[in-house]
Amino acid sequence: MKNASQAETYPRRKKALKAAKKAEKKRKLIEKKKQIKRDYLTREVHYGDLTIKKHEKEWRQKLIDIALPKMKEDLEFAWHNFERVIDCKDFTISLLMDELRDAEQQYLMNAKNHSEQIDKLMDLFRLQLEELYEDNEKQVARLIQFGEEQAQELKLSAVEDETYLKTMIYKLEIAWKEQKQNVRAEYFSKLEEEGTKYGQLIQKLKGILEKDLVDMWKRTYEFLQSYEEKTKLRKRQHDKLKVQDDSVQKLLVTQLEKLRRMSDCVTRLKSKYADSHKLLGTKLKDIKHEHGYFTFVFNSLKTKLERDRAKDFDQLRFLTINYNAAIHYLEKLRKKGEHTLHAAAVCRKLETQEEKIMPFPVPEDSLKVEMENQPEYLESLDLFWQRVAQVDASRYSINEEREFLKTENQILKTKLHQYCQCVTCPISQTVKKTKGLYVTEGVLELKKYDKQNYKQFIGNEYDDEIDE
Repeated sequence: MKNASQAETYPRRKKALKAAKKAEKKRKLIEKKKQIKRDYLTREVHYGDLTIKKHEKEWRQKLIDIALPKMKEDLEFAWHNFERVIDCKDFTISLLMDELRDAEQQYLMNAKNHSEQIDKLMDLFRLQLEELYEDNEKQVARLIQFGEEQAQELKLSAVEDETYLKTMIYKLEIAWKEQKQNVRAEYFSKLEEEGTKYGQLIQKLKGILEKDLVDMWKRTYEFLQSYEEKTKLRKRQHDKLKVQDDSVQKLLVTQLEKLRRMSDCVTRLKSKYADSHKLLGTKLKDIKHEHGYFTFVFNSLKTKLERDRAKDFDQLRFLTINYNAAIHYLEKLRKKGEHTLHAAAVCRKLETQEEKIMPFPVPEDSLKVEMENQPEYLESLDLFWQRVAQVDASRYSINEEREFLKTENQILKTKLHQYCQCVTCPISQTVKKTKGLYVTEGVLELKKYDKQNYKQFIGNEYDDEIDE
């Protein structure tokens, strides 16, 4: 009985001992794996402590290598923007100087026109003075001739009147003497005959004759007095006309002196205008060359901007296509995951009670995410995010360029507004005098603008893919 019980317990012990040994062996195996893992991790930590400085230095160098080109591009971009602002300012100043040159040229043309009008007025005034001088000479000659003729006529009439008066006086004296002699003879002949018969008649006749003689003498004296007064009046008129003629002669002399001075002034102004025209011609030529250069630069920049804009639209279209493809692929993955979860839920319902309480076997290899089976997916995602980064960089640079162009446009509007407000101001208040004309180097400016292309922000591989 005892042997039978021992025979029954011995297999159980043996089985239990075997199970204990197996469990111990399994525990040791697990402990060994854990120790190997600990040793591996300890070795890695120790190796990391030894190489951390080297990796930090390499990481810092990689960050510097990544950041330096971007910093260099940003600095070059800021430098070119600053130079473009300076060029814009110089261009605005050159435009203002051009307007001032046009205003000065207009002023010189107005001065020239004014001088020509003054020359014409002077010639017209000289011709009028010559005509007035000739008319005055003719009128004075006519007046002198008329005065001489009248004086000669008066002299002749006076001589005739004097001769007539002398003749009349002589005849009267002769007649008076004859009459006296006759009367005396008659008186003496009849004196004795009639005595005092005709005494009163003789006295009466004597009074009448004496009265006639006195009246004739008075008329002669009055005629001579009126002749002398008329002669004096004509002499005063002649003196007055002579004084007027002298004043006109003096006025002509002063006007001729003024004409001579104005002619000298016009000659000096003409020489000064010729010198100014020769000096300003070269400056105007330089300004025209600069205007042509800036027009060419503006057109080239405009063409370049339109070309880059078309390229940006192509890149945006390509990015949209890739984005739609990625969304479609992710949607397919989502649907596939939903189907997998639904199948897992169905399988969970079909499990038995033992299967439900049994632990789910999780191998160690399954803890790691198996991404090596999808190299095409990873490559597509890498290429996608590279393109997204390139597009973001391109968008950032284009936005910066757009902001710069907006600022430049606002500066141009402000300068033009200030110039339009100050057009009516004097020259001394609007523009200060500069030391010389600003000359722009065309080759250097073209090299500057050629540097500002958007290919520096986009990789060559991405351009090749877009072209394909």
